[in-house]
Amino acid sequence: MYVDAGPWTSGPSYSDLLSRADPEFVRRAALLAEVGQGPIPCVLDTSYVRTGLEAQLRTGQPPRSIRAAQEGRTRIFMEKATLDEAWERLTRFAAQLDVPVGRLRQMFGEGWLPHISVVSLPENVRRLDGRALAVRDHDPDDYPAAALAALLSPCILLTGNHRDFAPLGVSYPRQGVDAIFAAIDVRVGEHQLQAVTMIPAAPVYAIGAGTKWASEKIGPWAWVLLAALGVGAVVLYRRQSTERRETIRKVAAGVGNVLMEQYAEAQRAVNDAQSKLSACLVPPPDTRSVPSAVLRMLATSDNSMSAQDLYEQLPVEVQPGLVALRRWMHANKPLFFSEARRGSFQLGNRYSVSVAVAKS
Repeated sequence: MYVDAGPWTSGPSYSDLLSRADPEFVRRAALLAEVGQGPIPCVLDTSYVRTGLEAQLRTGQPPRSIRAAQEGRTRIFMEKATLDEAWERLTRFAAQLDVPVGRLRQMFGEGWLPHISVVSLPENVRRLDGRALAVRDHDPDDYPAAALAALLSPCILLTGNHRDFAPLGVSYPRQGVDAIFAAIDVRVGEHQLQAVTMIPAAPVYAIGAGTKWASEKIGPWAWVLLAALGVGAVVLYRRQSTERRETIRKVAAGVGNVLMEQYAEAQRAVNDAQSKLSACLVPPPDTRSVPSAVLRMLATSDNSMSAQDLYEQLPVEVQPGLVALRRWMHANKPLFFSEARRGSFQLGNRYSVSVAVAKS
């Protein structure tokens, strides 16, 4: 029998739901989506070099930011002008910390520099983001680092100078360090979530792997035996007394509750870390330029990329012509890029100093 259900109705559209969402939640979600799962770009400022070396003298190991880069959690970049400034200031830092300058040079040259990719930005690229120009008005010496951070944003800016870098969203001295720890906590929490969700499935995977191994030895009969075992387990459960079946159900429910509690705890930890990370990052530009899009894609890529790779993966709104992109990348190869192999680019160049120079 046909029943008239009245006029068709539909739920709210995606745009309606988005308009009703908390703006801060939407901002954080968009920011974290742009950060993605790969290594987070970090930009190193001279003031952090002093702070980090002081901590290394005290603890005997590089700061957590450098170790995070060693572990592949982050990727550290430094503007060439900032690197030159930091190297020159090691003499001043040594006097302030009352250690031989050779010791700081060796620590920085051997422990830090191998994990830093150096980028040299020409003026016409530095000035693409107005936030970098605002930092330049505070202190011209901070302009190179600010320009690189603006181009790679969202990113972590490692600096102790929150006043001059305020146009980039830096509001307190430890903001960059807090971002490093938050990024690590996010990854650790995500692994914990994955581990909790895998626990109930572990026996299934183990049985499946064992059956697959057996099938290779004795053929399809292994799967028949697996089915027989499953049926036998059901029959065995049904043959138990009412009290024993109730005990089995209570134990199973207790295990399920523990797993749910562990999952909820891990999810809360991830949410807290994500909130902290999103608050500590240099936010992305309102409108991204083509050079910024190219540099950031290379900064977050796990592998070197050709001009063709970049052309295919860049968003349409910042996608230049392939020939123009290839020509621009080769023209700026000594400044922005290094080639992992012919025609395949990475962002930045690696610098090194000899032990003799470092100790002098």
